[in-house]
Amino acid sequence: MDKKTEVSIVKCKNIDSLGEVKRTLNMSLELIGGIGTVLRRGDKVIIKPNLFLPLSYKTGATTNPLLIEALIDILRENGIKKIIIGEGSVIGENTERCFKECGIEEIAKRKEVELLDFKKDDFIPMSISNGKVFRILKIPKTVAYSDAIINLPVLKTHDCFPVTLGLKNMKGVIHEKDKARFHLLDLAQCIVDLNKIVLPRITIIDGTVGMEGMGPAYGLPANMGIILSSFDTVAADTVGSMVMGIDPMSVSYIKLAAEQGLGFSNISDIDILGSKIEEVGRKFKRIFLEDLLYSKEFEKYSISIIDGGACSGCKNVMTAIVGGLLSGDKRWRKIENTVFIMGQNVNLKQVRDIGRKIVYLGTCTKKIRTEEGNYLPGCPPHILDVMKKFLIT
Repeated sequence: MDKKTEVSIVKCKNIDSLGEVKRTLNMSLELIGGIGTVLRRGDKVIIKPNLFLPLSYKTGATTNPLLIEALIDILRENGIKKIIIGEGSVIGENTERCFKECGIEEIAKRKEVELLDFKKDDFIPMSISNGKVFRILKIPKTVAYSDAIINLPVLKTHDCFPVTLGLKNMKGVIHEKDKARFHLLDLAQCIVDLNKIVLPRITIIDGTVGMEGMGPAYGLPANMGIILSSFDTVAADTVGSMVMGIDPMSVSYIKLAAEQGLGFSNISDIDILGSKIEEVGRKFKRIFLEDLLYSKEFEKYSISIIDGGACSGCKNVMTAIVGGLLSGDKRWRKIENTVFIMGQNVNLKQVRDIGRKIVYLGTCTKKIRTEEGNYLPGCPPHILDVMKKFLIT
């Protein structure tokens, strides 16, 4: 390669100051060449933050509203007038409520910027000629006819993958039915297929407040005070993972995206500008299933797991389930005295005559499930579907 792909990392001295956030963002963008490198006056630009739940950015779950406001100002200073903030909240949640509770509704009114709930937009089919799972996927009409998407994910861990960053954040644009289908199919490859038609022009990772532990919603805030920017979303996710002390090649969708030509994940192909990873990074806490199962608190719940070689996706979901039980939320007590079965190489002799409630977790168990057991489909199952099964019904 003659020229490496670039990712900038810049420290923010005060994450609660619009002026300081804007200064940091400006520097982060200028280090990689500036907005003018990839945008033109008159472009219609969609800002795609992470506002999947009505939670404050102080929790580390959602994008810092000051970062969004700073980006709007910078875009306008560069002659970009057609700006839309778009998001589609998680299944069952109200996007407009997220806009309001996360402070974005007020910013949009004050800055006279359009807010778009992707769920309420018209959806049009888009062809993915090199798709592995999807060859056609419906996306919002406004997204399809925009000139550029600027992606504003948050630096955080995830219950299905080690991390959720730029590539994963684009899942917010799709229809709710497809969000469910993604989990029933191969979630990592579905994310990559989606990015083949909605790959952001710029990815800005919000590391002002990240999240570690039980991300993406119920972990602990990680006060990092940094902003990362790149024109290469795969490279941004790669560096973001490394800042969190997580091997990017352990994140299946990053690995697949690089292999399928969406960007660069080899650190030797990436030029890191501004601060160095070792200057700003640290190892994010992650919850591992084994740690929970061997904790003193877990012993009293009479839960067993039969693992027939389950992938990290189902293991992460199982981790979230057990973590929910140990969190003190009494609704999770419904899973007491239960055997969870996951993986495609389960010894059927282990399943017979268990004498307890059985839950078959994930697509791999579809062929071995029995009538008396509960089956949670998905690759991996969506944690919200798991919660509906145990907490609501």
